[in-house]
Amino acid sequence: MKTKNILFTVALFFSIAFMNAQVTFQQAKDSLQKYHLGSSTDFSDFERKRSYGASVNLTKDGGAAGFGHGDNGLELIKLNKSGKVQWRKSIKKQFEETEAQCVAQDSSGNSYLFMLNYNPKGYRGGCERVVCINNKGVQLWDKMLGTYTLLNNPVVSYVHTLNDGRIEMRGHIVTEKPLEGKDPVYHFWQGWLNSKGVLTSKTGDVLDWKNPEWKNKFKPE
Repeated sequence: MKTKNILFTVALFFSIAFMNAQVTFQQAKDSLQKYHLGSSTDFSDFERKRSYGASVNLTKDGGAAGFGHGDNGLELIKLNKSGKVQWRKSIKKQFEETEAQCVAQDSSGNSYLFMLNYNPKGYRGGCERVVCINNKGVQLWDKMLGTYTLLNNPVVSYVHTLNDGRIEMRGHIVTEKPLEGKDPVYHFWQGWLNSKGVLTSKTGDVLDWKNPEWKNKFKPE
């Protein structure tokens, strides 16, 4: 009887361990390395931080996702619990130059891909683009947060998944045309996206880039 109980306990332990098994962040990084995914380093502070946007992110199902420019162009690669490729989704570039930023996942398992598009025929700055992919690798929507202009064109540098399923974004925005020969004045910008792609946002105070308090608003909490 004792032998049976021991065997049952051992079997139960391994069963629970298998159910809870998931790829580690380092395993995900190692698995994705051979695809040479490259992305902006601006989100490097958010790596290993759950619920924040980063170029490599652990997912709710125990796997991971990586987003960037790789051997096959701009793509999202989804890994399973074992660190093996589950599916890959190519993202169509709208212009010649796109800067991959990060991927974040909401409570439903949808992945939000953040990138800056650069239009060579117009405004030289970037315009924020977000693409939403479901947990099967199907694209749900593709949204621009601004236009290719200096004004009212938010640039995102912080992405956080909220408990209610929305994606919170923080960044900066220019609301007034600068005087000739003067640099533009940047304001703090905050926005929220839901799974339908509906955006709500607000503009805050002028950003003082030298103030540590402002810098902390763009770091994981």
